Amino acid sequence: MTIRPMGLIFAVALCASASAGASARTSPESVYTSLEGKSCKKVIDDKTTGAYTLTCPGVGKFALQVLDDDDRSSVNIVSPEQKVVELQYWDVVTRGFSSLGKKAEWRVARIDGKLVPAALIVRVNGSDQTDVEHPKRVSLLAVAQIRKSEACVVKVLGAGATNAQARAIADGPELPCLKTVAPPEPSKKR
Repeated sequence: MTIRPMGLIFAVALCASASAGASARTSPESVYTSLEGKSCKKVIDDKTTGAYTLTCPGVGKFALQVLDDDDRSSVNIVSPEQKVVELQYWDVVTRGFSSLGKKAEWRVARIDGKLVPAALIVRVNGSDQTDVEHPKRVSLLAVAQIRKSEACVVKVLGAGATNAQARAIADGPELPCLKTVAPPEPSKKR
């Protein structure tokens, strides 16, 4: 009688390991790509204002477009099918002058040996203009989640926030897309 329950346990374990191997998915990891330099292709969008777009390689046949217009920066994600998804940092991260960090951090999973992007974290150096006489430079982290049908900024972390905090948000449950600039979430001291 004890043989049947043991056989059942073995069969369940065998089926579980076979189904786990079928889609071979790993836990999220970080891959970094450049937002500047020779690997990016620059196109001047407006000769009068100097507005430009840099197209930089991403991961898994994705690319990033770095937009700079009127000393404000944003990022677009370009899918392998050439679908452009605008993250609109100037509407949801900061409306003030801004520039981007040198690298983008992609949160990816390996599925059947391929890198599949799930989120994007970019440092945005903004300008806090609450005191117009004395604007301050602030460092923000923009966290965007990449979904099957869309990608959007879901959280902006303020000065003092760590990349580990941004990764936890990126890897966490799906959050609603930000529609307008919200005050950055303060850093939590541990």
